[in-house]
Amino acid sequence: MKLKIYSALFFTLLLVSCGTSKKTSNSAKIPDDKLVMAVAWYQHSAEMAALYYQGFNIASQRLDEAVALNKAGKSLAVVVDIDETMLDNSPFETALMNNANFSEGWNDWTNKAEAKALPGALEFANYAKSKKVDVFYITNRNDSERKPTLLNLQKVGFPFSTDDHLLTRSDPSASTGNTSSKAGRRAKVAEKHEIILLIGDNLNDFSEMFEDRKTNGGKLAVDRNREDFGRKFIVLPNPMYGAWEKPLYDYREGLSEKEKTQLLRGKLKGE
Repeated sequence: MKLKIYSALFFTLLLVSCGTSKKTSNSAKIPDDKLVMAVAWYQHSAEMAALYYQGFNIASQRLDEAVALNKAGKSLAVVVDIDETMLDNSPFETALMNNANFSEGWNDWTNKAEAKALPGALEFANYAKSKKVDVFYITNRNDSERKPTLLNLQKVGFPFSTDDHLLTRSDPSASTGNTSSKAGRRAKVAEKHEIILLIGDNLNDFSEMFEDRKTNGGKLAVDRNREDFGRKFIVLPNPMYGAWEKPLYDYREGLSEKEKTQLLRGKLKGE
């Protein structure tokens, strides 16, 4: 009789144990394996470095042209994004694949102020300074990240890494009705400077005309403004994340990694 009771208890405990194990496994964050190739390319390919050097070389040429044409002696400025434009955050993307909590992980990363300069970024910023052209850093990092962001820029040696040359998300962009828009902040810079160049890894870094991706993923707006690329707009590569993702996920939030992968596969073009 005792043997039957012990056997029943053991079986019950086994079922509970299995159920708990399964629940823990299902609730664990699934690694974002879609990032593997993108981060590997970004961190290790010579092509990535070449594209950055190419972008900043073209930017330097356009800056020279603008300075030569500035007969009236206007205050000139270059507007740059920070993340994946001037600073390399790919180590955070690696941590993200290793199950880092996104919000807490990102704050931990920016608080370290350890991001490195991207190829050609520091040289270009210093060149702009040598030509008496201001560099303004417009980022969608939160205002709470201002201090470590400035520290990071200063540690790397970026010129104009001062409070008055850094515009974070809580600046006037809210006036456009889109808190991630940079239109208001660009307008703030334009109040006292002529913006001769905009450099970034996202089309939203250049103009509000690119913010609506619902029509052909934003390609129509790019086609309409094709002459500005390489002239006033300098695009840098970032295959890891960006506004280009949202149309691919049908603007849906809270998707699992499996659901995202399925949607991406469904959007791929074949023969």
